[in-house]
Amino acid sequence: MQSRRRFGLKRRSAFRRAFPIIGAAAIVIAIGAAGYFYLVPHVVVGTTVEPTAATLEIRGPALLDAIDKVVVTARIQGFLKTIEVDKNDLVTKGQLLATIDAEDFESQLAGARADAAASEQAVVEVRASLESLTALAEKAKIEYARKRALIPSGAASQADLTTTETAFKQANAERARAAATIERLAAQNASAEANVRLLEVRLGYAMMRSPLNGIVVSKDRSVGDLLTPGIKLMEIVDPNTLILTARFDESVLDVIRPGQRVAAHFTSDATRPLKGTVFRLRRQVDEETREFKADIKLDEPPAMWALNGRASVVVYATTRTIVLSENLISRRRGRVGVWKLEDGRATWVPISLGYTALNSIQVVSGLAPGDVVLVPRHRYEWEPINVHQQQTATREPAPQ
Repeated sequence: MQSRRRFGLKRRSAFRRAFPIIGAAAIVIAIGAAGYFYLVPHVVVGTTVEPTAATLEIRGPALLDAIDKVVVTARIQGFLKTIEVDKNDLVTKGQLLATIDAEDFESQLAGARADAAASEQAVVEVRASLESLTALAEKAKIEYARKRALIPSGAASQADLTTTETAFKQANAERARAAATIERLAAQNASAEANVRLLEVRLGYAMMRSPLNGIVVSKDRSVGDLLTPGIKLMEIVDPNTLILTARFDESVLDVIRPGQRVAAHFTSDATRPLKGTVFRLRRQVDEETREFKADIKLDEPPAMWALNGRASVVVYATTRTIVLSENLISRRRGRVGVWKLEDGRATWVPISLGYTALNSIQVVSGLAPGDVVLVPRHRYEWEPINVHQQQTATREPAPQ
């Protein structure tokens, strides 16, 4: 027992003598490690960011629309008599779509034509009488001239001259009255003919025809319904003018341009992308969503389509901007940022990202041209950095 006690005392005594040595060694190691990590520059790969020509993938929702579409409405009031087409029917320009019961207009047109014919006949009769009155006036004029020539010789009395003069003036008055009557009757005839043409046009409105080549996409009335001007009967769309109306944030208003390539994915067939181009931009930004619209023309329409069908589009817009590879971006405390070289050390800075650019991402804010971005590692705080190789971002290839 005593020998064991003496062995334990010697062991504790040896440990007490070795403890300062172990502690000093640990301190030296810690100081060496700290010096290695925080004093000795470490060689890492850095990327110098510069604005470059990149093809951004600008995404947005879209709805299917058409440039040439028309809502067929009635132009006169009446009951729908017949409907010649149905939904999904192909129609051609000028094809009869429906008819309105127009018996009242037919009766009015018949009466107007009769009035026009009567007024025209009256003009013919008065013109005939005018010719007779003109002849009588010429005869009276000759007789008056002859009587006046006989007065100096006494072959005609003054009473005869007065009677002849009165007859001459009366003939001229009758001729003038007939001419005025012709003008009045001609005006009435023109009014009657205009009324005939108006009723013919209105009667033509009863025959509702297609204003374009297309497909009937909706039909809202049935035979027997009362139609009034402006009431929708059906809608026709030209499938050759189908477009996608997409929405984008106003921040890319100066990036998207007509003619840029587009890929569209319809909700009904998301696995089959369709190609197209930006057709035009609408110069109005929504006050609430701060979005603008762009019309996209497809190279070919979808196999099955319906107006207002949903789709998502990607516009490939080439612009000069700062882009980074995804492996240079990291997250800290829920924020997106990068490790940037500042005064020989790595500093984590938050950044704002924009749109993807094929294998890279656009940097909207947080970096300036000439900044050096480092590859993220598990430690960087206060670590001195020696950039081994600087890489400048290369141009992204444009999609075909």
